[in-house]
Amino acid sequence: MDKATMARRHEAVLWLQLLAGTFTSRRDAKMLLERWCMREQHLLSDFAAAPAAEAAEVTGLSTEQVHQAQQLLAQARESQARMGAFAEANIELIIRTDAAYPEELAHNLPEAELPYLLFAIGELDHLAETGVAIGGAHDAAAADAFDLHQMAAGLAALPVPMLGGFERGVERELLLRVPEVGGRITVMLPLGLDHAAPILALLRPSLEAGRALVLSPFLPEQVYSERGGQARLSLLSAMAGAMLQIEPDASVDDWPGARQLLARGEQVAVVSRSDSAIVRGWEAAGARINENCSSALTTLSAGWSLDAEAGAEPHALPGVEPIVFHDADEAIDVLGRSGRVPPALARRLRESGMFGYQDVEDVDEPYQDPEPDV
Repeated sequence: MDKATMARRHEAVLWLQLLAGTFTSRRDAKMLLERWCMREQHLLSDFAAAPAAEAAEVTGLSTEQVHQAQQLLAQARESQARMGAFAEANIELIIRTDAAYPEELAHNLPEAELPYLLFAIGELDHLAETGVAIGGAHDAAAADAFDLHQMAAGLAALPVPMLGGFERGVERELLLRVPEVGGRITVMLPLGLDHAAPILALLRPSLEAGRALVLSPFLPEQVYSERGGQARLSLLSAMAGAMLQIEPDASVDDWPGARQLLARGEQVAVVSRSDSAIVRGWEAAGARINENCSSALTTLSAGWSLDAEAGAEPHALPGVEPIVFHDADEAIDVLGRSGRVPPALARRLRESGMFGYQDVEDVDEPYQDPEPDV
């Protein structure tokens, strides 16, 4: 294990220790992390050894709270053991400052609503992409008038993963079918991974095929709750670049984050042949109502370009010239002048620095191949 990986792992252990431990409150723990690690860009390991007065000034905590937090961080042996158990179970712990943390979440939700720990199994590359949040009737029979296999095949052809909470009914049917026809899925669980064995068993073929990512924003021991179920819908909406609802039995106001997604100008397609109050509510909020799957897929496809140039090398594209930046902030600033910088790109640009990656000191120096290892 290299030094950068060891540093990341140690930092994750400390975040787990603080957020799962006996600190004064979870709110205070998140405030500490937001101010010390996010705002000031310090490591939590540095907080553990910082003078109490300095740490209190930066975090807004009392010196007594600082001492309590430092004592808690000094007793992280149990959290270290838990991290070892996670590794054996192929569970990755992603903390708020990790490069892998979904930038769409950070961009679309206020800091106070963000999960600072994400437990993940599967394809972490999905986190660098937006996706299509899917939902629908809790009774899969309600969608019998539509060809779900055709819909799954159409969704699989989109260049992004499907996002869902594995709710029973239409949503679960699609999440199971999409990987079978070559697509990808990201599942956000409403409970901790310790209680997710039945779900993981159903998703095992997709995980083994490298077509699925399972996320939980809850500590592994957390059981299901109605509040947790609603919270995961808010996260899915924030991660999504589009939404599909098939014969929904949840109104637009009962799906947390749906109105915010529409306000961002994202496409929301509802497939329904009924004129229910629920469907009319989605339409009034800005969703497009479709009577069949093919028209819904056309609506969803509008958000992504599937032309042949998508896979071309940058130097092969017409009118493209290389631009050299001195650091990540300059790159984001310049790129932002001509449009919105995609969150995934911003994260890639900023991921240098905290764990040993360094910005280029002199970009005018010609590049030289490194000497080969002997």
